[in-house]
Amino acid sequence: MKLYDSSKMPGLLAREHRSQSLVFQSCMNTSEQNHRRRNFSDNDISSCIFGDNDTDAIDFLAEETDPQEYRKSIPAWKILVVDDDNNVHDTTLLALAGVKIHGKPLEFIHAFTAKEAHQILLENPDTSLVLLDVVMETVDAGLKLVNVIRNELRNSTLRIVLRTGQPGYAPEQKVSNEFVIDGYTTKSKLTRSMLISVLTDTLGDTNLLNGLPN
Repeated sequence: MKLYDSSKMPGLLAREHRSQSLVFQSCMNTSEQNHRRRNFSDNDISSCIFGDNDTDAIDFLAEETDPQEYRKSIPAWKILVVDDDNNVHDTTLLALAGVKIHGKPLEFIHAFTAKEAHQILLENPDTSLVLLDVVMETVDAGLKLVNVIRNELRNSTLRIVLRTGQPGYAPEQKVSNEFVIDGYTTKSKLTRSMLISVLTDTLGDTNLLNGLPN
């Protein structure tokens, strides 16, 4: 079925009306010459107006469809940013504005404490990745949240990237050995390109790309 621009509808309808009138008149003239007293049945009229060449117009008049209804929306990666610094939230949004990872856009949720992040994760089980600060309401709040996610929530597939401004409280080697995380960065060294690279690598898991549950 062909879809037409709705802004051109009046012109299309007028042309179709004239076309159908001419076809109908042609049928009437031929019929009057051969059968002057013959009355047209409904089938005769239908066969005249709705010829093989008019199927597109019939479909258009029978069903007006918005082409956008056929466009499948692409699900976004849901990213939870957890940090007690407002500036970190702002710079993260600025750095990732308009970025797509593996062809999918990014949707951000924000939390400013580990406790708040815990509640958000309960309400958003489809979250794909957490960008998690370490030092918030306590010096190890982020690390405790990792344990909550993995043990209490039993979520082993949610991607967790630690992003700390104070690596002395959470040395990379120690944290990587003791906690189930998927990435570790320091804020001082994290550029826009590095952040995009981290997300690309971390979200490149086959299960996530195939849309399997997190």
